[in-house]
Amino acid sequence: MAKYYPAFLDVNKRKCVVIGGGDIGEEKVDRLFDCGAHVKVISPKVNSRISDMAGKPRIEWIPRRYIPGDLEGAFIAILVATNDDVVNAQVSDEASKRNVPLNVVDVTHMCTFIAPSVAIRGEVTVATSTGGASPALARAFRERLESTCSCRLLEYADLAPLLSWARTVVKEKKWTIKAPYWQNCINEELLDLVQLGAEDDAREKLISCLEKGAQS
Repeated sequence: MAKYYPAFLDVNKRKCVVIGGGDIGEEKVDRLFDCGAHVKVISPKVNSRISDMAGKPRIEWIPRRYIPGDLEGAFIAILVATNDDVVNAQVSDEASKRNVPLNVVDVTHMCTFIAPSVAIRGEVTVATSTGGASPALARAFRERLESTCSCRLLEYADLAPLLSWARTVVKEKKWTIKAPYWQNCINEELLDLVQLGAEDDAREKLISCLEKGAQS
């Protein structure tokens, strides 16, 4: 099994190519579009939702089969694997020649990147991958993370706006705070204040905690 380097890609305003227009293709188009990408869909046929989306800015549907050259200028490419080994090989070959990262759905050995299973809450994304060993296990892990028994863990995602604000304050005050101390200030008492809507109290508590660990 390949060992993948974890990364989050900024696809905003970048050209991303999706080859395949069925339900799986729709899922890929949705995620890329939500992240601000310019999405080019190549497929003779697409489902009704992709057809409707093709009228929006940043989504282009090319109603034909893939031909070599379609990956020109692409930042990343996603191939919803077909039963046509020749097409799959052509896409893989072009991606390799152009150094375009390629994900081939459910065909791990052809991928140069894989898409993890994700749980999203607010500004926080938790990505789970098994390195292609078992996408089903990755999905099961995500579902359990989103389940009721783990909801308290996901609530910590709601602290992201507060912590982003606090980072700005720390920079303005030119404080140096070590990472472990930051983590000490992120606790359930702070989380409770945010969940109760006591934003001012939460800010005061967090800055007070950070100030105690600040090194000028």
